[in-house]
Formats: sequence, structure tokens, C-alpha cells
Amino acid sequence: MKMTPRIIVFGSVVVFAAVVLATVFIPAKLWNPEQTVVAHSYTERQGRGRVLFYSNGCNYCHTQYVRAEDTAMGPVSEGGNYVFDNPMILGSERTGPDLSYVGRKRGEQWEIDHLKSPRDFSPLSIMPRFEFLGDEALKDIAAYLFALGDRVAQVRMIPSPAPYAQKTNNTEIMVSPGNGVGWPTWIKAGLQHGKEIYIERCLTCHGCAGNGLGTYAGTLVVTPANFKQQPFKSMPQDQWFWHVSEGVPGTVMPPWKESESEEDRWAVIHYVRTMFARPAIHDPDEGDPPGDYAGMINPLPLNMEVLDQGKTIFTRECLVCHGDAGRGNGPYRSGLQPTPPDFGDGSYGTLDKPVYSDADYFWRISVGVPWTAMPTWKLHYSEQDRWALVHYVRALLTQTEVAPPIPKQEFNYPEIYKRQRFPETVNMERGKAVYAEHCAHCHGLALDGKGWDGRGLNPVPADLRTMGKEKMTPESQGEHLAKVTFGIHNSAMPAWGEFLPESQRWDAIKYLMSVTMMGLKKTDSQYEPDRMNAVYLTVSRDMWINDAGMTIDKTRGGDAYATYCATCHGAQGKGDGPGTADSKSPGPAAFPQGMSDGYVYWRMTEGISGSTMPGFTALLDDRAIWNITAWVVDNLSAKKEGN
Repeated sequence: MKMTPRIIVFGSVVVFAAVVLATVFIPAKLWNPEQTVVAHSYTERQGRGRVLFYSNGCNYCHTQYVRAEDTAMGPVSEGGNYVFDNPMILGSERTGPDLSYVGRKRGEQWEIDHLKSPRDFSPLSIMPRFEFLGDEALKDIAAYLFALGDRVAQVRMIPSPAPYAQKTNNTEIMVSPGNGVGWPTWIKAGLQHGKEIYIERCLTCHGCAGNGLGTYAGTLVVTPANFKQQPFKSMPQDQWFWHVSEGVPGTVMPPWKESESEEDRWAVIHYVRTMFARPAIHDPDEGDPPGDYAGMINPLPLNMEVLDQGKTIFTRECLVCHGDAGRGNGPYRSGLQPTPPDFGDGSYGTLDKPVYSDADYFWRISVGVPWTAMPTWKLHYSEQDRWALVHYVRALLTQTEVAPPIPKQEFNYPEIYKRQRFPETVNMERGKAVYAEHCAHCHGLALDGKGWDGRGLNPVPADLRTMGKEKMTPESQGEHLAKVTFGIHNSAMPAWGEFLPESQRWDAIKYLMSVTMMGLKKTDSQYEPDRMNAVYLTVSRDMWINDAGMTIDKTRGGDAYATYCATCHGAQGKGDGPGTADSKSPGPAAFPQGMSDGYVYWRMTEGISGSTMPGFTALLDDRAIWNITAWVVDNLSAKKEGN
């Protein structure tokens, strides 16, 4: 057939008609999906908003369909979701987020404000401003968006995609109730295997306490997960396995499927869930050192160099759970079951009769303790490091071996430290908070060396008030920084340079110098019951008891007052506590009568600026603060009859 212009035109029309018929009319005739619950008819306002949405080109940047690989956007879209959409406006490019399930996730007024000025909500947004549409048009678009998708507002974890959905670890270890002993059941349950993987792969980010505060975590933009809180406490197994296997986008969490077997991934998940997310207290029942550990004797000499080596490791790794005084009250102990042991409770024996041998300490440090979060430190530290740690714990914390004599010559700190001076950013009030959290439990809130955890230490913590007898010179600043950074020879004073950033060390030194060398002025107006921070005005004991469902124990409040408050405020609240003697900073004013619950709670929570009174939130939980508050109000501030 000769291809004439007429035939070419006619043929093109036929082909075009066939394509339109095949792609438009036939699918429209045959496509009749069953309506899903996501689909809904539009109200008049929602319908106008839908027209405005696509007539203003919103669908050029925002799609409204979820593919199988879009794990962060909601359930995969189905045809039945769109039975009321004619024409469909599924969108063409995901320059902005997909909006399939945006309904109820943001308020309608939020949507209107966002349409008017997107960069108020996302400074780097390239979305145009749509305020030119007018208020009624913007209300229509907001109504349309507010009704999209499943219209569920609950905050929830992203569901696991295939092939992880519904995946579980069905391995369940069964043993006879009579065999519930420490190591055998711990190992048989796969928990030691999981712990060792955790120590090797996860510890530096998630921490030995599982709270996301490992030693490397502070360098990251996204803080690692805290397994001791929701959603991890109730997160289903498939989500655990998905995140461990694939990693977490936007973080440094690796896709462990690339290097760890499925068995190993389940093992570490089993350990994390058992010890951190859903802990139950167990009896470790670890027994005696086995095999190669039995009868081991510390091969290292007990000298200052070895003690300092052990101290730096303890400060860096052990302090967070055991506390720097070894009393089992480290800052990350919360939620651990069982709680870390108290090295000063007498159960470790004495110099003459130690309960535990070198082998006992070394074995536990090396392999951990069953049914606890105690790490397997042989995976991180050499044998020499672990033996140095044994000497430090025994000589200075359990005090079951004789510490070497204090050298006559003071330790020579690096010369570079002696030349350091306060940075311009140093801040006394921040230093007070650092001191209260990290130093007061040994050196005392009054700086008198009589903190609640320091009483059993040998040598006892220093009375820092004596710093006031030194001349405050620029040279002394560097000396103090060196002492705080490296610790004090032959004492439990931590090497804080292993734990606290330099800025916090400087702040603490600034606070100490301000209190002991210059002295803080006495402010008789510290207690002004007629003037309160508005935040605490409506705080009351009745709300704590009736609405929060909590209790108050004033007996415990009195005991806690004696521990934390009496050293400055005195037993009767007159501001004449024993810690105020020989201090350049005078004692606090006497408690006036008639202080309210809210006032005392405020001062205990926030402290008093410009004074030695710290906020106690780093030291005490709300229950303890309320116990003290009630005791102070009822016993030291109550109005007497006739007054």
C-alpha cells in the first residue's frame, strides 16, 4: 500500500483512538475496585478544597499514593481508596512529603498557617506561599487535607514492611523449675551470647545501661534509642528485627543484616528486651570462678600508676552505673534489675577477712554477671587493664586490700594545665548544677567533705572550704583544672577528664572558687513566701496525692532532709547547719512561717540563683522532693497557734 498523506493521517487517528480507548475508556469501564474504609465522599467544602489543591499545582510536588517500598508513609495504597476521586490526582513527584494519610495528623488551623507561610514551620522549605488565595479558600484546602487517609491521630511506630512484618523469634527455652540457677540458665537462654554481641556492637552508642547514652553517643546528631522507655518497652518483635536488620534512616545505626546472622540478630534483641526494655529482677546466683579463672592472683603491683590506670577505666566505664564512690547509685542505674551493688555496704569483707578473692573480681569484670547488665569487659579491655581495675576497686572502694602510701611528692600534672585560665564562657550557676550532680554526694552540698556517699571512703573526701585559705590567683585556676581532670592520687576522686567535658569542669571550678574564695553574699530576701514563680503557683500536695495518685511519706521526708538539707539549713531550719561553719559564704536565712507547698517545691526544684542552694532534680525524684516538701512545711514552717 502506497503511504499517501491521507493514509498517514487516517492511520495516525486510528492509532491515537486505539491508545485512548485502551488507556482511558476501557480501564474506566472495567476498573471497579471495592471501596475501602479509607475512601470517603467529600463534603461541599472538602470538594472545593480538592479542586483548589490540584488547580494550584499542589499535586506537582505532593503525591497521594503509597508504594510497597514506602515504609515511612503508611499502608500501601489500594484502588478502593480512590473510588470518590474523579479525576484522580495521585501526583507526579515527591518534592514534598506524600499526603495519603495526612488526615488528622495536623490541625486545620496549622494547615492554614502553613499554607500562608511554609518557612515559619520548615525554614528550608521551597513550598510557595499561598496566602493570596484568601481565608475561605485556605479553609477549603485545610478541610480537604484534614480528611485524607485513615484519619488516625495516634502516635505510633512505623509498621514493619515485608519481609519483616509479623516476624517473630519462636525459640523458647524450657527448663525444669529446679534448675533455675545463674550461669547455666543464663547461657542456655542465649542471653550471654546476646550480651557479648551487644557489648561488641552496640555498647558504645546505646550504653551499658541501654539508655542511649554510650560513650560515643554524645558525638552524634541523633541520640541513640533509649531501650528503657516507650515505644521499646512494648514494641513487637518484628519491629525490633526490622530496625536491627536494616538500620534506622537518618542515623548511624548500621544495617546489621550485612554482617550478623539472623540468629545473632535475634540473640542481641533477646538480650536488650530482657535486660532493658522489659526487665524483671533475677537472682544472679553466679557461683564461684570457673576453669581458668579459679585461683587467679593479681599479677600487677599495687602502686600509684596502676591505681590511676584502674581509676580512669572506672570513671569512663563503670561510674555511670556503680557511681564514682562505688555505692551503686550511678546516674544511669535507673531501670536496671538488679541494681548495681554497693561496694561500701560491708558485704565485701575487710582487710583482714575479704569475702572475695582477686579471681572473683577479675572473673566478674571479664565475663560479666548473669541476669544483670554487667558488661563482658574482656571484649573491650586487655587483661592488664582489667587487673588494674581490680586493684582500684579493692583498694579504694571495697577497701579489702591495703592502698599504697601517699607519696610525699605531689603528682606532677602536665605543665599545659597549669597555664590554663577560665574561658570567657565559664558560668557559676551551671557549675553549681554540675557540682550538685557529680560532686556533692562525696564532698557535701556545703563543701565540707561530708557528703552522704563519702563517709565510708578512705581517704575521706576533702573539705573544699579550705580552698578559701588559698590565695585566688590566675595560677590556681589551672592547678584546680588539673586536679579535677586527673583526680587526686590514692583516692576515689574520679579522673573527671574521662567523663565530663572541659566546659563543665571549668564551670564547677568557677562555682567552688566563687563560694570558697570570694564568698556569696547573704540575701535575707531568699525566702519570700508572698512572691513565687508563676509556674509553681498552683502546685499543691493535694494534686500530687489525689490527681496523680501518689503518696507522701513525711518520715522519709525527714530522713531525706537530714541527709540533703540539714548540713546548711540546720536541724530546725534556722540556717545554722554545721556545713556553714568556716565558710566564706554565709548560711541560708531561717525558714519563715507559712511557706506553701508550691513555694518549697519550687525552691527545691529550681534552687536559688546567686546562692549555694542547688536544684535537686538531678539528685532526687519527684516523690522524694514531695516527701521533703511536706516535712519542711509541716514541721519547720507551720504557723504556730496564736501567731
